[in-house]
Amino acid sequence: MVDEHVKIGVGSLNPVKVNAVRTTFEEVFEHLGMASDIDVVGFSVESGVPDQPIGLEAIYKGAQNRAMAVYNKHPCDYNIGLEAGIYRIGDTFLDLQFCVIMDMWGWTTVGHGGGFSYPMEVIEGVRGGDEVGKIFAKISGNQNIKNQEGAIGLLSKGFIDRTAFSKQSVLMALIPRMSPKLYVKR
Repeated sequence: MVDEHVKIGVGSLNPVKVNAVRTTFEEVFEHLGMASDIDVVGFSVESGVPDQPIGLEAIYKGAQNRAMAVYNKHPCDYNIGLEAGIYRIGDTFLDLQFCVIMDMWGWTTVGHGGGFSYPMEVIEGVRGGDEVGKIFAKISGNQNIKNQEGAIGLLSKGFIDRTAFSKQSVLMALIPRMSPKLYVKR
């Protein structure tokens, strides 16, 4: 990480994702006594995976593709991809979000946040070809839920919203950058 003006590109126009990146970087930089001049910009890029990624590899690949697209088309100091999706463990289907951070110096770090399970009604809808965001738009009556509280906000009765959920994955991807001497080979 550097101690100067920092430009951060996010591979999404979703205000929840952009805000999660902004606030997490601000909090981490403040904690480390680093740059306070942060410019975070969202870009419309393709994830290269289905609208509803299923499986850890697909979720990771979507985040990686978004970060790479920002890096290639709108290079910033930090180029970030966030992708949420569903994966199965046993009989449970969990929502998980990956974050990939590619910096201008060639270092890529990856993290993901916690996971939470969906009701079977949602999983059945996904199996039928629906996207989680669209299913929760129907359930909640809020067509813009994925750009606001998200499914997690509805399921947790507002205890945790999509921004807080997204911040987890960004923070986990920043951890190697907080202790780079332990991660970077000399």
